[in-house]
Amino acid sequence: MARLAASPGARALVVYMAVLALCLACQQTRAQQPANRAGGEMAFDLPAQPLKQALAQYDAQTSLSVFFSSELAAGRTSTAVHGTFSPENALRKMLEGTGLNVQATAADAFVLVPAPRYADTAVAQPPASAARQYDGAVQSQVYQALCARPALALGEYRLALYVQLNAAGHVAHARLLDTTGDKARDAAIIETVEHVDVGQPPGDPAKAFVLLVKPVRCDAAAARSGSCQPPCGRQASR
Repeated sequence: MARLAASPGARALVVYMAVLALCLACQQTRAQQPANRAGGEMAFDLPAQPLKQALAQYDAQTSLSVFFSSELAAGRTSTAVHGTFSPENALRKMLEGTGLNVQATAADAFVLVPAPRYADTAVAQPPASAARQYDGAVQSQVYQALCARPALALGEYRLALYVQLNAAGHVAHARLLDTTGDKARDAAIIETVEHVDVGQPPGDPAKAFVLLVKPVRCDAAAARSGSCQPPCGRQASR
């Protein structure tokens, strides 16, 4: 479903945390999910209209998660989408001419970010391997910080988190894109993540990341066999 963030990520780099791949065998609802972004074409008949309204209609038809900010969508008009498309291609077509791009964080989740300006694309980028290593470091540090607090153990709630680093690699700003369902936990997550220090990043000195982690539910048999492990090593059962 469409979710509103409080502030846009101007140069967001989407990181799909590895924990999303855990417990695939345990997620029996997966077969009941709508067609994923790689295929499963659908018929769309969405007129050009205010972008927020278009995204609401897209959400109702596809049941996919699209994270975006109120400010980012305000004043923008979607492109009409008529015909048969995969959900991802339909979303990309809808955004044509809006100045926004879509980045996928999972088969059923996307984040809207500003399209890069020419000046941004001209900036020298670090080697891909260095960028991947740093992305992994961000994941690891956030993961460790949350797992160190039992009440915040990953895998027991849905987390969609925007993280902005400063030039030194310290988390300068963190904001939930949607509530985890517990206001006290929401506040504790932000307080914890804003103490994370990843170290100086390569290339762009002020990167933004969107981290998405889904709940992990293991049945007793899967937990005993080791085929399903909660991210923080705690046994979550149905």
